[in-house]
Amino acid sequence: MGRHDKFEHLVYQIKGYFKPVPVFVYTLLCYLLLPFGFMAHLVFVWRRAEFRPGFWQRYGLLTAVQTRPVLVHAASVGELNAIVPLIEQLVNELKYPVLVTTTSVTGQARCQQLFGHNEQVSHAFLPLDIGLANRMLLHRVNPRAVLLVETELWPNLITQCCRRQVPTMLINGRLSARSARGYQRFKWLVGPMLRQLNQLLVQDQQTADRFVTLGAKQDSVTVLGSLKYDLVLPPEADNSTDIERLLAAAPAGNLVDDVAGGLRWVCGSTRSGEEPALLQAWARLPATISGTLVLVPRHPQRFEEVADLCQQSGLPWARQSQSQQLSDAYKAAQKDDKKRVLLVDSMGLLVDYYRRADLVFVGGSLAATGGHNPLEAAVLGKPVMMGPNCFNFAQVCDQLEQVGGLKITCYKDLLEDITLLLTNAQLRHKMGAAGQALVQAKKGALERHIAVLTSCLLNA
Repeated sequence: MGRHDKFEHLVYQIKGYFKPVPVFVYTLLCYLLLPFGFMAHLVFVWRRAEFRPGFWQRYGLLTAVQTRPVLVHAASVGELNAIVPLIEQLVNELKYPVLVTTTSVTGQARCQQLFGHNEQVSHAFLPLDIGLANRMLLHRVNPRAVLLVETELWPNLITQCCRRQVPTMLINGRLSARSARGYQRFKWLVGPMLRQLNQLLVQDQQTADRFVTLGAKQDSVTVLGSLKYDLVLPPEADNSTDIERLLAAAPAGNLVDDVAGGLRWVCGSTRSGEEPALLQAWARLPATISGTLVLVPRHPQRFEEVADLCQQSGLPWARQSQSQQLSDAYKAAQKDDKKRVLLVDSMGLLVDYYRRADLVFVGGSLAATGGHNPLEAAVLGKPVMMGPNCFNFAQVCDQLEQVGGLKITCYKDLLEDITLLLTNAQLRHKMGAAGQALVQAKKGALERHIAVLTSCLLNA
């Protein structure tokens, strides 16, 4: 190689490193902030012991336990629950090992609960989105492909995968109008990132149009429907007898009496600011309504905060974690079938309480956080209530509302709407049946995803 050729080769390498420039700027900012972030991380894990396991995984130090796995990244519990059937298909039908990465501790715990028995599925935390950590991840794991769930778009990870020619796809992709407006402000970074993805397999045409507007290649975006409709619920928990004892009410789902005693109103994945309104509405319900308000906070770090709110409500209450030492007030309320409150301060029990609900409220929707998945309740034939902030599941909520399986409420109308539903068993039954029928009718996205992934993975 002559001197001119060597110079051209050096220029090409430099261009390759700094291209695309937006990613370089983003990466530089990440490195500048890294020392401060690392110190904050140390303080955080010192104060919160549950975040200590997997500390170094956050910086790329993963241990490879499989040969060329498919890396599937789901941020937290909701995203993970939606893709459980897909992971099972990859392992059982396509015979590929899978590495599941999450960012949240609750997601990691859920992954262990779902796949801890399966040697073909390993799990770890996804490293921070800095170039060195991503390179170490890809070098150690050597994935066959990388599948990013819903909106888990990380510029450095996608760029490093592109440079190593690792097929990288967005699966079950979604993008709300609100999120699209946020991304639009950083189109200089988002556009090049989206063009590096091999495939964007999205839930609906609106999402597809938004990704194309942001810069994705038209021919790389495919509408396949939502994997959430293909959800498979976990089996009944081993402590189902304890759950029934805590609820200790009349049989759920009484369709004969207009005013049924021992009702179970389960409020799942609640967020900050919602519990006070739910407790107040429960306390103000007519005396003819009795039973158990079940509060299931979204995040375990809020258990103590919600316990204080329960105490302040003046209602008899109990904690799931202390089911063997129920207070006299709670026992008396059970015996006399009075209003009471149960705080579920244990992880992984939400669906078990949904199974026993007469009415379900899905949290994060009164608070302006976008709401959580209503389909876990709908597939069980339960009537669902949500607040107006459902933008994380906009299409799903619109469809459920259109068929009559979902009631949208707000702080002002909460008491009135709950009273209507808890005093009208026939309406609850009608709503639950409508939602369940919708879920059954919308299934099929899993099969379509697997068809695309099979073609891609065979060539990887």
